[in-house]
Amino acid sequence: MLTETDVKIAPPAVAPDDERYWLAIRATMKPMYVNTQLVNTRRGAAPLEVRDRIRSLVDMSLSYELDEYEPFRALKESGSSHEIRNLLAEYFGADAEEIALTRNAMEGIATVLNGVSLQPGDEVIATKFCYDSNLAILRQRVAREGIVLKFADLPFGAGSNADIVQAFAEIITDRTRLISIPHIVARTGLVLPVAEISALAASRNVFCFVDGAHSAGHIPFRLADLGCDAFATCMHKWMYGPRGTGFLFVKRSKIERIWPLLASWSNKPAHSIEKFEEVGTVFKALPASIPEAIAFNRQIGQESKSARLRYLRSRWAIPLRRHPRIRMLTDIEAEPGTGFGAFAVEGMDNSLFERKLLEEFGISVRAFEMEEDPSMTGIHLSPGLANTVEEIDRFVEAAVTIIDQSADC
Repeated sequence: MLTETDVKIAPPAVAPDDERYWLAIRATMKPMYVNTQLVNTRRGAAPLEVRDRIRSLVDMSLSYELDEYEPFRALKESGSSHEIRNLLAEYFGADAEEIALTRNAMEGIATVLNGVSLQPGDEVIATKFCYDSNLAILRQRVAREGIVLKFADLPFGAGSNADIVQAFAEIITDRTRLISIPHIVARTGLVLPVAEISALAASRNVFCFVDGAHSAGHIPFRLADLGCDAFATCMHKWMYGPRGTGFLFVKRSKIERIWPLLASWSNKPAHSIEKFEEVGTVFKALPASIPEAIAFNRQIGQESKSARLRYLRSRWAIPLRRHPRIRMLTDIEAEPGTGFGAFAVEGMDNSLFERKLLEEFGISVRAFEMEEDPSMTGIHLSPGLANTVEEIDRFVEAAVTIIDQSADC
């Protein structure tokens, strides 16, 4: 069998089923999971060049009283720099003056959801698929300020763009001030039509915010094309960067409308994106390795990354959906499509499936139920670039074995 060390990394624009190439990528990531990990929504294995860069900077980060020496001279106290912001802006199709470095997606999310000015009776539209922490912020504002939180009725599973946009259009009113949506529904891989929802919001003078924690580095897009007013994400999931880094995009014309999470002690003007970066001291070895993470992603190419993730999903989803007891919760023909997928097994508890798969086969997937609606349940997979087709095929064989054995009980 071909091993990870047999080949060198090929140029970008490679086929999603070129296993020699993807084994070489895996070798540069060197995942250290104990069991076969087929859920990568929390974090991805940073490539060795990112890990090596962080290690090389740890002592320096902890030893200097003042960052007067390279490589930290250009970095602000927040860890941000013009170079890093420019790299992020170029990769994601925005202006550097619209990009603020953050410590994670949640910091950017909290900045926007707390920073939009709202009055009692103002309405916010969200979805049941928003991250629970996002909804917690909005519910706090409901309790504290008397705003009204409404949910667009989106499908659990496949859904057309027209129907999704219509779900928002049906509940938007003259009192609506903010729409908060995920770019990708992490459990099922449904990609929301952000550009269309943003256009609807703009037509009603409503601020549109996108949680991009699972889209950045996962699907190709340009922030300028999405049309949203703000977008927050992290670098440690599908960009395979260091944990403790992320960024917040705010459209230049809307920066002044958002209060920073922490008041600017350097008196940055209200229209400056840098007002969002004044969060106190950070561990600079982490943001200082962002250029290496960007280089890793550019080496592969976003289109090639996305195609590989979709290929891995299809490799398990297509054979499993043929099983008579499998109900797919993901439309694997939908465009643009993601590497996420979910399914349910008729007559079998999801948690039991998850446990048997781990205990008997050493493979980790995730049984879930949506917090806002426990009737929405399933089994989730999200293979990453460090996974192999052998791992996917072994999962399919194990899944069929578990399902068929349960029918005999």
